[in-house]
Amino acid sequence: MTTILIVEDDDAIRNNITRLLKLEGYDIVSAVNGRQGLERLREVRPDLVISDVGMPEMDGFELLEAVRAERGLAATPVMLLTALDDRASMRRGMTAGADDYLAKPFTRVELLEALAGLLKKKGRIEDSIESAVAEREAHLRRAFGESLDGKALSDKFALAAPAGAVPDQVIEATVLFSDIRNFTSLAEKLDSAEVAELLTEYFERSCEPVLKNGGRHLKFIGDGLMAVFADTLSGGSPLPAPRRAISAALAMALATHEFRAWLDQRFADRGLPPFAIGVGVHSGEVTICRLGSAHNKETTPIGDTVNVAARLEGASKELGWTVVASNAALQGAGGGIQTGGMTALAVRGKNGFIDVAEITGLVTDLEDRRHGMATLTERAAEVRAAVEINSAITARAVKGALQSKLSALKGHQFTEGEEPLRLKGYRLSRKIGSGGMTEVYLAQRESDGLPVVLKVLDASGQAASAQLARFIQEYTLLSRIEHPHVIRIYDQGFTDDHAYIAMEYFEQGDLRSELRAGMDQRRVLEVVRQVAQALDAIHGRGVIHRDLKPENIMRRADGNVALADFGIAKSMQREGGLDLTQTHHGDVVGTPYYLSPEQAAGDAITPLSDLYSLGVMMFEMLAGQRPFRAESLALLLAHHVSAPTPQLPQAHRALQPLVDKLMAKAPQERHASAAALLADLQQLTLQRTVAGPQA
Repeated sequence: MTTILIVEDDDAIRNNITRLLKLEGYDIVSAVNGRQGLERLREVRPDLVISDVGMPEMDGFELLEAVRAERGLAATPVMLLTALDDRASMRRGMTAGADDYLAKPFTRVELLEALAGLLKKKGRIEDSIESAVAEREAHLRRAFGESLDGKALSDKFALAAPAGAVPDQVIEATVLFSDIRNFTSLAEKLDSAEVAELLTEYFERSCEPVLKNGGRHLKFIGDGLMAVFADTLSGGSPLPAPRRAISAALAMALATHEFRAWLDQRFADRGLPPFAIGVGVHSGEVTICRLGSAHNKETTPIGDTVNVAARLEGASKELGWTVVASNAALQGAGGGIQTGGMTALAVRGKNGFIDVAEITGLVTDLEDRRHGMATLTERAAEVRAAVEINSAITARAVKGALQSKLSALKGHQFTEGEEPLRLKGYRLSRKIGSGGMTEVYLAQRESDGLPVVLKVLDASGQAASAQLARFIQEYTLLSRIEHPHVIRIYDQGFTDDHAYIAMEYFEQGDLRSELRAGMDQRRVLEVVRQVAQALDAIHGRGVIHRDLKPENIMRRADGNVALADFGIAKSMQREGGLDLTQTHHGDVVGTPYYLSPEQAAGDAITPLSDLYSLGVMMFEMLAGQRPFRAESLALLLAHHVSAPTPQLPQAHRALQPLVDKLMAKAPQERHASAAALLADLQQLTLQRTVAGPQA
């Protein structure tokens, strides 16, 4: 239902309008003066305001000015009621931003027609904005999709003039263009709300130096920022536009450096790639296009200068420079510009090359300090609103692109000879497994040809959020750990209901196949030692594996093993006050044959629970069978809780004390830590060396 606020101090007029509009089906709220009207506006957020001009405490003009100055209310349509012959009030109201006026006295038909016209206008504006947002989001989604395919982006920023744009003026100006490097990789590791939060925080920080240096016509394009610096837009500064643009670019680099501290604190242990930006600066002719009617203040800069600035920003990554400026910008910037490397770049649409330089610093003088940092505040609210809108659009676009890509994987048929599927620098060659919500693919990393496994989760069904949380947790936990006997995780990305992890590929498979073939004592001790080293590493990082078994011990070509599958691992640390795994006392997790007594009983789990599971594995490797077998799960769990550890075969009886200690029912009777187990293994190795090896 449409809500209308009536602000009128005359009780009779206010009541008449209220009754009339209620009969037409409108929801009406009212106020007796502008001050009360502003309070109701903030409280109710009506679709439209009808306000008298002459009122006590705050008149209609003051109310209108307050509405237009407040970001959350500024777009609310306002109709003013004026006297029939008060043309001055009409003109003042329209100049202040009134959407329409109605002269008193007015008829029922006049009021309803004026009201219908305003609501139609409001609807057209909202439709136009929604269409523009959808078009921008669709364009960004296609661009980010190309990035996921490993392709060079085709006009990611769509810098051509939008449909309906009218050239308004041509000026000599300097264009600054900045972009976040590897933004797609960064955004894949956060959810949409977190991406939007990150972008909002970053843009607010990076806009400040742009505004302070006189940047105007700011445009937020995906994860990019564009601004125009011109002598005619200097805000009174006598400094040349190129100098102010270069000063802004360097200040943005500093703001980015400070932003990393916020990023590290806000998203600690999320495995985010390093945050960096590139900035391109170029001077030349710029066309400022007006969007829509002559009364529309929205503009967009276009032309070769804009495109070249974007090209320079794109080249900053290739060159390894943060700020890249053209020779044209340098020539107009004056003295004191410090440069590093210099080169020439080919520019699309241009004949030949453009000379560019790396900008490393700016030696300021008194004139710079006097005029270059004047604070510009008149567009602060507009910039904040644009930042938030752009952030939300970009967050949805990057997640949507990844969602489409991962969704398409499930039904893909790998046909020999066809172009391989690509995902973020990986070429997928075939599906190697599937189960439940997870599909597993063999892929190659394009940068070095390294074979990897891509594990893709489709968590779009019922009760899938917990699966997605565990999947993401696996990467989060492992991203903290780098150890030769722990599986290597290379990359990860996720959307609201899809995720992927790129991890190490083990051509030799898991330990189960080797165990079935039989293992000599020396090999068993080596495997136990390497797994103990892995446990020592993860326990030191506050992680309990909880599902140690031969299927989760992977073999490399050189015979070494690595601990894998951290899907139900548990963090002993609490992040944000919540346990990562969200399992509770009384839950039973893990594989029944390898459960510790405390896991079987649903009691508290500690790192010593992993040592028990390793003891079960050691027994199985030596004896060729598991220590406990039973006809039911309940009986099997009971064996773990109370049955004594069976005896090893005669050939391995010397290792019985070690297995007994690992498999002690009470955790405090086991080794105090993985490091203590490693010390015992080292001592055992020394004794064997003195006594002679035993096969």
